[in-house]
Amino acid sequence: MPNRNIAEVMGHIGKDPETRVTKTGTSYTKFSIATSNDYQKDGEWIKQPPTWWDCTAWKELGEEVEHTFSKGDAVMVRGKASARSWEGKDGTINTSLEIRVNEVYKPIYAKKEKAGYDDNERPRKRQPNQPDEEFDNFPLDMSSVRDDADADIPF
Repeated sequence: MPNRNIAEVMGHIGKDPETRVTKTGTSYTKFSIATSNDYQKDGEWIKQPPTWWDCTAWKELGEEVEHTFSKGDAVMVRGKASARSWEGKDGTINTSLEIRVNEVYKPIYAKKEKAGYDDNERPRKRQPNQPDEEFDNFPLDMSSVRDDADADIPF
């Protein structure tokens, strides 16, 4: 039976990524991602604490992360996941979830007000037979649309 350890996490960066260099001169960038655990019950959103992922991206990928992302930015990463446990000074067992990052993506979202989201960045519920606000200003005059619109496409 094959085994694969591939994790894909999408959330928001917790603090600005920080690049360091090992004794041998290899650069790596550390950053954390918070993922939401909120859920909906009986039409109401129940707020839950986030799950935090400690991420490490090596060499050029890490340097690109540091230059591209900052605290609060949405991000998606793929890589190898692991959990590390240690005993704290007070005797409690702590665990961190870690990802050795191989790929990084910047999610692109439609603007909140146009995509039908409420103030908490959750999709607004539409009422039956309610007009779609997104298309209120859609032009109904189609006289300016060319019939040969794709004639200029070179393929």
